[in-house]
Amino acid sequence: MKILLSNDDGYKSKGIKILYNLLKSYGNVIVSAPHKDVSACSSYLSVNKNIRVKKLQKNYYVIFGTPADSVHIVTRGILKKLPDIVFSGINFGENMGDDVIYSGTVAAALEGRFCNYASVAVSIASKNPKYLSDITLKITPILNLFFQKLYKYNNIFNINIPDLPFNKIKGIKFTKLGRRNIPKRSKKYHKINDCVYYDIGDVGNEKIIKGATDFNVVRSGYISITPLSIDMSDKEILNKLKKKYDKFYK
Repeated sequence: MKILLSNDDGYKSKGIKILYNLLKSYGNVIVSAPHKDVSACSSYLSVNKNIRVKKLQKNYYVIFGTPADSVHIVTRGILKKLPDIVFSGINFGENMGDDVIYSGTVAAALEGRFCNYASVAVSIASKNPKYLSDITLKITPILNLFFQKLYKYNNIFNINIPDLPFNKIKGIKFTKLGRRNIPKRSKKYHKINDCVYYDIGDVGNEKIIKGATDFNVVRSGYISITPLSIDMSDKEILNKLKKKYDKFYK
């Protein structure tokens, strides 16, 4: 099986090296990752410029662009045939709820949607994980489940792992996306050469929602697996609108 591995933290990140070593047991791994950390760039494609590609070694590419660029260039430019699967990660920092809108980690997985099998984004719910010494014990059951059962589904799996010791992980649960409250306010900085600068406000806190959301499950000590779809249609509202208003256009 041909596996393409990418991320948004850059090709030097510890997370991609961990996942690379684990995925080698499941197939032939090709790495294509950004040259630096480009987190929170979503599915940005660099359509207005040519993108530099550096080949470090066989099947290992550094892309001077975004995560989406990294997957797109290899799948539609370098390789003659699509890989079977795209993995993205391991990201240090949660990608739950509204985060998937902005996440470069999820975006790399989304860009692999044309491959033969489901794509996977993997994150640890901490920007500075404390429990990496047993990460193999936590990731291996996920990979076994995916390659034995889940890989044939035609969607994207967004996985978040609590930053806990392996013996504190209670298991794996399938979840829906949670929600965040409105982001924190942007901070204004002093003018520099008559220019005004703002930062981007921190993400909003988790919105309290009952049920098996990714936030609730991870907080309870479980690994969260959320199936995502490229179809963003709100089918419930769509059906209501069609029943109520389609008659005006007949």
